Amino acid sequence: MPSPAQEFAALQKLTPAEAVAYLQRRDSVTQTFGWQDLWQDEHAKQFTVSRLARADLLQDIQAQITKSVGGDLSRRDFLRDSKTLLQQAGWWGEKEVIEPATGEVLKTTFDPARLKLIFDTNTRMAYAAGQWERIQRTKRSHPYGRYITQRDDKVRPAHRAWDNVTLPVDDAFWHTHTPPNGWRCRCRIVAVSQRDFDAGRTPTGEAMKKTAPDVVMRDWLDKRSGQIKSIPVGIDPGFGYNPGLASARQQQRQVVDDKLAALSPVLANAAKVAGVSIPAVAKAIADQPNWKSLGLLDLRTFQSAATAPEMLAGAASAEAALGTIRTALGIEAGGSVLVQTPVEMVMLNDLTLPHVVAKRTDQRERFANFILPTLRNPTEVWATRYDDATVRHRYIKLFAGAKYDLLVLVLLEPDGSIFWNMMQRDRKGMNVLREGDRIYDGT
Repeated sequence: MPSPAQEFAALQKLTPAEAVAYLQRRDSVTQTFGWQDLWQDEHAKQFTVSRLARADLLQDIQAQITKSVGGDLSRRDFLRDSKTLLQQAGWWGEKEVIEPATGEVLKTTFDPARLKLIFDTNTRMAYAAGQWERIQRTKRSHPYGRYITQRDDKVRPAHRAWDNVTLPVDDAFWHTHTPPNGWRCRCRIVAVSQRDFDAGRTPTGEAMKKTAPDVVMRDWLDKRSGQIKSIPVGIDPGFGYNPGLASARQQQRQVVDDKLAALSPVLANAAKVAGVSIPAVAKAIADQPNWKSLGLLDLRTFQSAATAPEMLAGAASAEAALGTIRTALGIEAGGSVLVQTPVEMVMLNDLTLPHVVAKRTDQRERFANFILPTLRNPTEVWATRYDDATVRHRYIKLFAGAKYDLLVLVLLEPDGSIFWNMMQRDRKGMNVLREGDRIYDGT
């Protein structure tokens, strides 16, 4: 009997070329200590197995998955060979690993069930990315996509409601709802011609649903980072993105980066400031001082906090979100504003705002009224060192009467230009980010 993964691959009716290309574009392996550590689009560039703290084993497992998708190995072969690999390396069964950032001892288990989940998730994402690439190539003749479930009792109720939703392939619905939409999700998307769309019936005679469902968002706490993330209802955390679009964006970014690398440093930096390319994702380096090592109070014990400003409504589009933030900051299109903070003068530039609101699922514009109070009167400011040799100032502000506190990150570039971003966190999450040198105490 074929496995769910084999059934999924067969239903895609794909040659493995597109799926293999997706896997090969993930040209780096990353050690992570929680599945949340590599989030959504980041999987288009990097491969990981949570808490497998050996790069050589990560590379070997990645190679095995690529061979499986390419047809050189069956699922059974992958499970057998990966088990042998992990056994020989002493990684089979329960293991303890040390989280470098915190020194915490974490437990993990590698067994047949874990290997099946690794295989199924990676192959389904690869086939989904490959299918999306094909849909994009053929959208002139097949301009619509149709959501299909397996129509059995294992289908999630929310996914069942999306069965036969048929929309233009460029509809925003597919940005977040392209399957798989959860762990072991077997849903898929197929291309639909204009003639079939006009007929309004599926090959089995069912009516197509031609209206995009309402996308309702919910807040979800990432317990690893403490960050509050906004995710679509009905989709498992970490699956609310389109793997094909993520892979395409990664390819486009690589082209831009290659072109920038060929420019002189002055021109390359000017292009980055102009929004041609945004700073690469960087991570705080390990072994910096933190609030615990410095003997500081837990933020959850703080009694004094500012009154929270009005929380704004989420915008319907990125352009509307941009307008919301411009209004809150007093920035005109193409302009900038200077903000005096306790430690420096910060220039907020309109050119950097599109990046702040780019992830529409986060709806960061809701917190636009929190930005200026955070910069002008922060609770703390931390200078945190990152692995790209930069130092980013983390402005932390505590607000009373708000479910979340606000964190503003300000990055000072070597040429004096400034890139900034913001995120909302609960107070436990804020504690995690109190690392580096505390350069201002407003308590």
